[in-house]
Amino acid sequence: MEIAFLLVGLVFAVLGIAIMVSEARARSGASAVSGEVIGYSIGKSRASGGTSYYPVAEYVGLDGLKRYVEGSVGSSSPLGAVGDSVTVLVHPDEPEKAVLKSSLTYVIGGVVAAMGLGSCIVFFATFRASTWSMAGAVGVVAWGAYKMRGLVRDKPLSREAWRKYKDEALGSRVFTETSKASITWADPGTLQNAVAVQRKASRVAIPVMILAGVGLLFLGTHLYRKTTIFLERAIHVPGVVVRMETNHSSDGNTYAPVVEFEQEGKRYKFKDSISSNPPSYRTGDSVVVLCDPNHPSDARIDRGRWNTAIPMLVAAGGALFLGAGLWALKRQTG
Repeated sequence: MEIAFLLVGLVFAVLGIAIMVSEARARSGASAVSGEVIGYSIGKSRASGGTSYYPVAEYVGLDGLKRYVEGSVGSSSPLGAVGDSVTVLVHPDEPEKAVLKSSLTYVIGGVVAAMGLGSCIVFFATFRASTWSMAGAVGVVAWGAYKMRGLVRDKPLSREAWRKYKDEALGSRVFTETSKASITWADPGTLQNAVAVQRKASRVAIPVMILAGVGLLFLGTHLYRKTTIFLERAIHVPGVVVRMETNHSSDGNTYAPVVEFEQEGKRYKFKDSISSNPPSYRTGDSVVVLCDPNHPSDARIDRGRWNTAIPMLVAAGGALFLGAGLWALKRQTG
């Protein structure tokens, strides 16, 4: 259902923005000191349940004491190597707070927020307000609220407790000489094996990401230009949904409207390119059709400002793939 795109999009957008805001606050008022990666700690990825590696850097704080900071972002393979020079951002008044200076957190937050924005755009491009769609939307929201009820605490967290929870979830951990024994260090042999596996996979994955990004970027640009040219010469004519056609896939069935309209005394039919479940239209619904007067068979439902949404999403996806591929290539060769 289209409303799911909005709900998921809002969650992703808020999460991505929260990640970037948390990183910005962690850097605010901090001073830069030099550090060195001395190893990697291990933990369980919440997403896949596999092993994640977190860089641990040694540095001397502004108070002259040696400390160790564990990165807040882990990966299935170590990002960097032992002995790498890094910049650590420390707070003069709170020496127990420090973060590794890296653009990775902003990149992750930006990607998550962009995914959320894209999902919201899909919602606005496909959602059609009607009695059935609004009833379905209310039902989905009610179901989501019911499922979320179990996650709500009986006693709400205080502002200070929430801030502490957020810092533990998104922030870095700082250790001293006496507490560094609590770091769960990665075994050197396992670490080397993970690096070797990642390098082998990167030889294939990075070119694929770059090629996919370039391909999607060109495809999105081509579709946008084609759509823009079509919109410049298209005319508006009334149409009616004559039936709903089923599209079968492994994820379930979706339904696309088949629209009939008349142009210069002749009747034409076309199947809309966007399908959904439950359907956004019902048989007998009136719609506004955009058609090329010189080639009436070239027609589509008029969605107003969202007519170019799909080409823009395709191009945006290509830009993300290309950016991720170039970033990974830079880290590999850097």
